[in-house]
Amino acid sequence: MFNNMKQQVTQPWAEVLTLGDTRFGVLAGGPFDGRCYPLPEGRTPTVLDVPGPGPGSTDTLTYVLRDGLYRFERTERSAA
Repeated sequence: MFNNMKQQVTQPWAEVLTLGDTRFGVLAGGPFDGRCYPLPEGRTPTVLDVPGPGPGSTDTLTYVLRDGLYRFERTERSAA
């Protein structure tokens, strides 16, 4: 019965908290586990590049949207 139905997804689903007009995505894993990060207005991105922890940090941490949460994406760094 449902085989002929097509589901169109225009935006990815994410667990979002709101405060006024500002939307926040929930981060899972990594140094920001359980915290929220502001989302761009009007859209739900599939990847968030979050500034690293600590004042003056130049690192960027990547969180990828999976199963409704932005999950920490571990990247391998090659030794220089």
